[in-house]
Amino acid sequence: MQLFWEKLSKPYFAVAPMVGNSEEAWRMLSRRYGANILYTEMVHCESFLKGSCNPCNNQWYTTSESDRPLIVQISGSSPQKMLEAALIIQDQCDAIDVNFGCPQKVAKKGGYGAYLQDNWELTAEIIRMLSINLKIPVTCKIRVFECISKTVEYAKMIESAGCSMLAVHGRTRDQKGVMMGLASWDHIKAVKQNLRIPVLSNGNIMSHEDVLRCLEYTECDGVMVGEAHLHNPLVFCKLRGSCLDMIREYIEICSKHPNSAGIRHMKSHLFKLLSVYFKERPEMRPVLDGCDNIEKIKEFYLRLASEAVLSENKDNGYGIYEMRPEPVDLICSIMNESRSL
Repeated sequence: MQLFWEKLSKPYFAVAPMVGNSEEAWRMLSRRYGANILYTEMVHCESFLKGSCNPCNNQWYTTSESDRPLIVQISGSSPQKMLEAALIIQDQCDAIDVNFGCPQKVAKKGGYGAYLQDNWELTAEIIRMLSINLKIPVTCKIRVFECISKTVEYAKMIESAGCSMLAVHGRTRDQKGVMMGLASWDHIKAVKQNLRIPVLSNGNIMSHEDVLRCLEYTECDGVMVGEAHLHNPLVFCKLRGSCLDMIREYIEICSKHPNSAGIRHMKSHLFKLLSVYFKERPEMRPVLDGCDNIEKIKEFYLRLASEAVLSENKDNGYGIYEMRPEPVDLICSIMNESRSL
């Protein structure tokens, strides 16, 4: 079986699968700036099988020849239904990822995601059924237990069941919302030391410097970044840029590839990229929120750009008024609040 990541240079730079923010246009932008492992947002297998729309053919999961390699993430608690969905999806991607990390209430109610931590036998059965019957590799994403040794045993079980690459989010399933706290790189490092398959470290990344520190400390094969990447798509590289640079390029991609993103996607990304700016200019939030087509979003961008040109010598500490600010400053100012949670 071909493992596409074996053709990639290390370290691997992965953008985490995120609901509403992992569409093709954003993946295309991400690939330009260092990301080499990209995911769709999560496909809930039972919902997918009940519907009439193949997720690989709608706006949420659209892909193309240039959008490869690509991993489709799936979730569920029925090995049979997960295999049925994966067999339909596998021709549209290069690997299937199983979500064992979702900590949300909906996952608890459905018995999937991080709540499969309570049923190791079912977890192993899901992985075995997929890895034996699919023609593409199976990867997994997990959260840690409080105990490092238990986390290592869990990861070893997942590897033995047939997982070909493992992403480890260094938080427990109870670390969410106001209880998020910091991820444990010690847990992740221990997993890496005890597995033969590639391991991606996920958690506590806010800047490019954090990426480098994480790789050095955990000795993982790569780093997966989620929320921070939405605020700073340059997190994997040292290039200089600004919010305006990223917004302009993202809009250009959406215009050139009209099926790669919907207005909902576009506004979601702009709200993230401009979160600090909106604290300074709250009256502009409803302006963006009112954009219902790409032309209005372009007009919104031009308004931002004209303000930036007029104020290019003004330094408000956030970078939105500067045409070429340091992205590290921007991402740190945006994300510092989450570190104190």
